[in-house]
Amino acid sequence: MKKIINILLIFILSFNIKLFAESGFESILNVPLGVSLGIFNGELESIGSSPKINTKAGFDSGIQAQAGYIISFGKFGLSILADIGYSYDSFKYSLYHSVSAFGGSEEYNIENSLYLHSLQIGIIPKLNFGAFSLGIGGGVKIPISGISEIKTIKTINIFGNSIKSEDNIKKNYTKSDYLSYVIGYFKFTFDYSFFFTSKLAFNVGAYFLYDIGLSYKAADLNETYRVDSFDIGFQLGLRFAPRL
Repeated sequence: MKKIINILLIFILSFNIKLFAESGFESILNVPLGVSLGIFNGELESIGSSPKINTKAGFDSGIQAQAGYIISFGKFGLSILADIGYSYDSFKYSLYHSVSAFGGSEEYNIENSLYLHSLQIGIIPKLNFGAFSLGIGGGVKIPISGISEIKTIKTINIFGNSIKSEDNIKKNYTKSDYLSYVIGYFKFTFDYSFFFTSKLAFNVGAYFLYDIGLSYKAADLNETYRVDSFDIGFQLGLRFAPRL
């Protein structure tokens, strides 16, 4: 019995030594580039008849530093990484509505856009299978600056004629225009690492991301709405980690 216990202890000790030899610090520098689709959430009662709301596409980018620890089990590894960086995000949608006026009608096509520069802070655990990795994480984005833009095209139809006018309003991002000050996000990533040394690799991958947008302060107190975004794109990066 004593010999069996000693053999088990030797096996466990040698396994742990091998495990921690292959485990270690991991860091990744990523540059994501993608397309965002604005998703309107809420009600706009002040407009009157139910408006037609459409998704609009925008552009997202940024630079992210991920750092933490990878625990290796042979060709399988578990990474726990902090996810910190700069994020550029766009939240866009359009709406259409019409009203009857003076025997004719008035039509409104309105495009709403919000472009934000934010500090991103989160965490992303990853499952590593050899050079391939899957990550699921989340966190918050804290807006630092940005621009909101409202473009309105008004068409008056009366006596068989149409009269168009256009109005474009831009303003800098201001916290006081919103009920919330942070953007929550959830992210799914998959990457492949091309190692050119035992610990340094070039990463190529893709991501899916959902941003929970800022809640607007509406003139009508009965209205509550925000614009989320669903993002899809690719990312390139440099990875420092033990090769599995």
